[in-house]
Amino acid sequence: MNTTLATAMVTAMNELKKDNTNDLKKVATELKKDNKDKETRLFERFDVNFKGMLEKLVEHIEETNSKLKRLDDHINDVSDQLEDVKQGLTARVETAEQMASNADEKATAANSEYKKLGDRLAALEDGCRRNNIRIEGIPEKRESSSPVKFAVELLSKIIGDDFKLDNEIATAYRTKIPSAFKSRSFIVRFERLRCKLDVMALLRHKQEIIFENNLIRIFPDFSPSTAAKRRSYNDIKRMLREADIKYSLLYPAKLKVEVQDGHYIFFSKEEAEKELKKLFPTLFLKVN
Repeated sequence: MNTTLATAMVTAMNELKKDNTNDLKKVATELKKDNKDKETRLFERFDVNFKGMLEKLVEHIEETNSKLKRLDDHINDVSDQLEDVKQGLTARVETAEQMASNADEKATAANSEYKKLGDRLAALEDGCRRNNIRIEGIPEKRESSSPVKFAVELLSKIIGDDFKLDNEIATAYRTKIPSAFKSRSFIVRFERLRCKLDVMALLRHKQEIIFENNLIRIFPDFSPSTAAKRRSYNDIKRMLREADIKYSLLYPAKLKVEVQDGHYIFFSKEEAEKELKKLFPTLFLKVN
């Protein structure tokens, strides 16, 4: 009986196992079919969405390309405009440079002409002053009410009574520009140029001229322009004197320096300094 029961139980279990297996297969088949259906529906939905996205992407790309084309056209237009502006500016710059060059040439020519006119004016003024001498260092109001008489007495005292000047001085006067630091220059004009030259020749032999305890200086009267050019040599003249080198100042403002084998003539302070440093290397050592 027990054997029969065991056999029946085994048979029942096998039947149950078989039924379960069939059920599982059926469930698996249904799940597989259901999954496939879901996969199909999901793919169809994805395909629809993807196509929609792709269409939108294509539209966006086409729109972007259209905008890029418009932008490219605009850039080309701007480039053309910039090229036109560049050409216009280049032409204007070239015109301005040409005008500037012409202006420089005109300015150079004008400066040259101005210098020539200045030199001519100075020469004319020097010509008007050629009979004059300029005296510096005389105290103010010393000439009193008779400047001509004072000039005759002063020059006679300096040169000597043998040199008669009674009828040789045309006029004498003070310059019009006063100074708080020194007395005004005293101008003496001679009737004849020859007399003025004789006076200056005699005065060259005087080392120092003292009048009433005042050191006075006497030299030809020149225009302000010529006088400034001649004054520019003052330091060089002092060094030449200290070095016992003979020199002279020629009209209008040329420095003549004597050397053993001849002489040199310089037309400006700069030229004189440059060449004298070569001729006399030790001359400027104290200055440097």
